[in-house]
Amino acid sequence: MRQRAYRVPVVDTTAAGDTFTGYVLANMVAGEDIATSLDRASKTAAIAVSRKGAAPSIPLADEVDNFQSSPIISTEE
Repeated sequence: MRQRAYRVPVVDTTAAGDTFTGYVLANMVAGEDIATSLDRASKTAAIAVSRKGAAPSIPLADEVDNFQSSPIISTEE
């Protein structure tokens, strides 16, 4: 399974991977399917890299729910 990234201005990539992984796991534990979990995690990581710092860059769930961006279209499938 592949998950597309979301295009955002990058400020700081610190903690982006940890944020992504944490949201995938949290969503799966909450009962979401893998596709939904990966998409929410991708949105979360996009928000995180658009902010400076590690812990301060991690968004709250309502920020992820309200995230607006177009996914980067991949030519690979």
